[in-house]
Amino acid sequence: PAVGGAMDLGAGAKRIWVTMDHTTKDGRPKIVERCGYPLTAPGVVRRVYTNLCVLDVEPGLGFVVRDIVDGLDLAGLQALSGATLHTRA
Repeated sequence: PAVGGAMDLGAGAKRIWVTMDHTTKDGRPKIVERCGYPLTAPGVVRRVYTNLCVLDVEPGLGFVVRDIVDGLDLAGLQALSGATLHTRA
């Protein structure tokens, strides 16, 4: 009768951060505008750590680049992403 662990975390945690690879093994982007899978807790992720960057997720704006690995610029990161990336000026 109770919700599962992931739902409890999504509903009750103060901050949700995700750690993942930026692309699939064949190079397709995992950072996308809209998730194609059912979501446990939509809209709760605030930060995403990938092997290429750190992204903040800001309501109304989307993905904001916080940090990028050495040797990769914003244009290169954008080319590997399926969602528009923003920067803070």
